[in-house]
Amino acid sequence: MSGLLDALCWDGDESVVSLFAAAACAEPFDLAFEVGGCRPDQVSVYCLEDGERVLAGLRVVEYDLAFGVLPVPLGPYLEGCLDQVCAQGARVAWLGFEGSFSFDHLLTDSVARMLYGVAARGRPTVLMLDDDLRGGSAWPGILGSYRSELTG
Repeated sequence: MSGLLDALCWDGDESVVSLFAAAACAEPFDLAFEVGGCRPDQVSVYCLEDGERVLAGLRVVEYDLAFGVLPVPLGPYLEGCLDQVCAQGARVAWLGFEGSFSFDHLLTDSVARMLYGVAARGRPTVLMLDDDLRGGSAWPGILGSYRSELTG
């Protein structure tokens, strides 16, 4: 998990968890991302423009959760955040490193190493926090099965 922690702390001053949510609603969800008494110091919200209309009928919102100190343990916190956005109406939600997002490569093999969690309504939340497992052969297949939820 050291590569994951290094990537989350890339700017040196704070750690940033980037959560992406694809939903039919036009407005971002109003969430504090509080899980188990932990909440980010700051939440920045970005509505991502799908100029090519890759996801007809869905909008993607990025939530950057900034922490002075990451929650410990990290896994349950991340799972809770993914579950929250799905409970609010996201069809699919995922966690990715800075620079991982592209409408042309949503949940594909080409970005699998840069993604470390995925969830969808009615499906289990899956975290891939281990650096070696994230680079393994199973993770792209798991992401692909959730990608099908974006177009179905």
